[in-house]
Amino acid sequence: MNRITVVFFALLLMLPTVSQAITGREVYEKVHALRQRGLDRQVKATLVLFDRGGGTRKRTLIEYSKNAKPEAYKVLVVFKTPPDLRDVGILVHARTFSDRDIWAYFPEFRRIRRIPTNSQDDSFFGTDFSYDDFSGPPNLDDYDFSIIKEETFGKKTCYVVEVVPKIHRKYTRYVAWVAKDLWIHMKIIYYQGKEIYRSGTFSDIRIVDDIPTAFKARMETTSTGHRTELTVNDIHYHTSFPDELFSQRALERAGK
Repeated sequence: MNRITVVFFALLLMLPTVSQAITGREVYEKVHALRQRGLDRQVKATLVLFDRGGGTRKRTLIEYSKNAKPEAYKVLVVFKTPPDLRDVGILVHARTFSDRDIWAYFPEFRRIRRIPTNSQDDSFFGTDFSYDDFSGPPNLDDYDFSIIKEETFGKKTCYVVEVVPKIHRKYTRYVAWVAKDLWIHMKIIYYQGKEIYRSGTFSDIRIVDDIPTAFKARMETTSTGHRTELTVNDIHYHTSFPDELFSQRALERAGK
């Protein structure tokens, strides 16, 4: 009996303590830190939109991003194709991770339009991604985080984290599969109440300049059956773009 007691307590000592366990907030602090490391970049990507009937539409874009200290970041996204979207773009200025402005430019109307904060979850030019997906890292203080479990997805061991916004969003919560040690999303499900609003997966993970990067992303809107697949064609980190590239004038000139 004494031997059993000794073995039992030895096993208890081997178990991780609560103080050693990572929290949901700490997981997202690592996700956030990775996103900050990748802010200085240029990305060329292809978007393919699939409707419920099997029809497809293809779009290409280029994104420029900058760590704009002492401000949080700046982003310029410009469509290159198809012809009816050529040179349409968005510009993001984030003073902090919770305070940002988004503008969109439409060459057809020669007009810059400010995107309201309450529209950040709206469709990004007809895709299943949102403006928020292209607008840089969020403010972690605007959310509550809790780890649900650990689970393997895409051959990666993941923390499954529930994220609940404290501020108004189009979704009431989302559940994310975050790959251990890589700190990148592998899967994400957005909910409106008990119903799934949209869901996404991220694959073809490669290490570029020491930064884990998903070269493929798929997002689907549940209610419509519409989905969008994004493929990164080319990406460069540690870029150094001038502030002039992130002006409204540059937005009107499609980054030229």
